[in-house]
Amino acid sequence: MQKNTILSLNGIAKQFGGLKVIEDITLDIAVGEKVGLIGPNGAGKTTLFNMIAGDLEPSSGTISYFGENINKIPNFKRTQSGIVRTFQKNNLMAGLTVKENLILVLQRMRKEHKQWWKRANKKNYSELFNTADQFLAEWGLSEHSKSLVKDLSYGVQRQIEIILAVAGEPKLLLLDEPTAGMSQLETDQIIGLINKLPKDVSIIMIEHDIDVLFGNMDRVVVLHTGRLICDGKPEEVRNDPEVKEIYMGKEGMVHA
Repeated sequence: MQKNTILSLNGIAKQFGGLKVIEDITLDIAVGEKVGLIGPNGAGKTTLFNMIAGDLEPSSGTISYFGENINKIPNFKRTQSGIVRTFQKNNLMAGLTVKENLILVLQRMRKEHKQWWKRANKKNYSELFNTADQFLAEWGLSEHSKSLVKDLSYGVQRQIEIILAVAGEPKLLLLDEPTAGMSQLETDQIIGLINKLPKDVSIIMIEHDIDVLFGNMDRVVVLHTGRLICDGKPEEVRNDPEVKEIYMGKEGMVHA
């Protein structure tokens, strides 16, 4: 493992009973690197994410974060250490405003959520409210500050979820299909947000839109039936014969 490695998977495997879902995956992610993860349905992408995030423990192998074995570390502690995840479906408080959702994240980051005796209003948390306003302005979402999440379009909700993840001060950000079901305009807005992230934030992104990955990731990793079959620069992966045959079909044109 090199000095600038943030995440190292060494011989990772996962099985449920006799079913092998992930087999012998070894992979390093560098600080600030953006890695796309693709593969057919059932390839094991979500299972791999669940193990990195701490929702599942590997059956064998080790997961190291900045050189420390984290196999036994629960997901909430991984989040506190900077491993932050978004999900395929929005995980927001739909009945709260965008700003209220953000304040909940900021309170947790500052451990102020334990001060249950203080009402979460601007009088008691003026600095927190000002920080939330500045954060939304920085990311171009001030216009939605007072909107209830449930009243926003799906595309804007996805943007909000990514912004809340960013507010969690991630070192490693796991994005699970952030552009799924979006128009081209909404997709461009999400990619714009991702590309604005600090350069030292590492990203692993599951995405079915090949153009999104090949155009914005540093590397692309391909899974098939739980195995890593290709890992390289987007152009290398696009031209790999096994990827063309197994992932894209025998006609094999991987477009970007």
